[in-house]
Amino acid sequence: MYSFCQPKSGHLFMLKSLFGNRNVERILLFLLVNEKCYGAQIQSLLRVPLTPIQKALQRLEKEGVVRSRYEGKTRIYQLNSSYPLRFELENLLKKAYTLLPSQEKKTYCFIHKPRLSAEEEGKRERNKKSDLLEFWDRLGKVERLSFSTKSRQGEESTTKTGKAEVLVSAPSSSHLIFQEKGYWFLDQLPETAFTNAFRWTLDLKTALITLEHLRYGPAHPVFLFHLAPTRPSLLESVDAHLCAEDTYLGSLTWSPQSIEFHWRIIGPRKNDELTYYYN
Repeated sequence: MYSFCQPKSGHLFMLKSLFGNRNVERILLFLLVNEKCYGAQIQSLLRVPLTPIQKALQRLEKEGVVRSRYEGKTRIYQLNSSYPLRFELENLLKKAYTLLPSQEKKTYCFIHKPRLSAEEEGKRERNKKSDLLEFWDRLGKVERLSFSTKSRQGEESTTKTGKAEVLVSAPSSSHLIFQEKGYWFLDQLPETAFTNAFRWTLDLKTALITLEHLRYGPAHPVFLFHLAPTRPSLLESVDAHLCAEDTYLGSLTWSPQSIEFHWRIIGPRKNDELTYYYN
């Protein structure tokens, strides 16, 4: 499984001086994190004007940095795998991303979700407590885990899968401990054994759930995320967790049958996605 470490601080680093355009920087960072985009998506979710974004996309395509295709009537852009400096550009973007402020990092991750209106936001605030209690009850019933990891390097990607049994204990009404024991799989056969331990903490006053990794034992937890309800059956990391130069973010959805937990890890040598399926 992935190792987790204590965070270190970073420094602000901007690409504007290299690209000569803040919107080009936004687009390239967005593509690093999300693989593809369309103009109105960046305009809406990053709250920037549409016309400069469209012009920047056209410029990048003309210069061969990105390529486009249509999905229905929507023009979708991706980094061009044939661009001669693709590998060097992606490494530069990963380094730049790690040095952004944590809140700015978050704007580029998991931003496929639509924004809520003021009325919807108010309703969400009123429902947060009941949503958290519903999720907490579901979390305590977990018995099994299956997961997949995807590591990207340029146009190449490597996918691994695994399965585990999960033993859940409750030291208190606001704490759950997950003891996970299972295997990484190769060609659908168990290959490498692993164990993991996580601690979930519920705080109804702040409407947060905290996730910690217990690789060093319960007395020395490694903080991963504060998760907060943002929509029905959806929790998202409040801030980016920094592990050396790597950034961790999380997004979690659940139903009465299962819990799906997406992790995103971006760093100078990492561009990874993890998906956990608890049931």
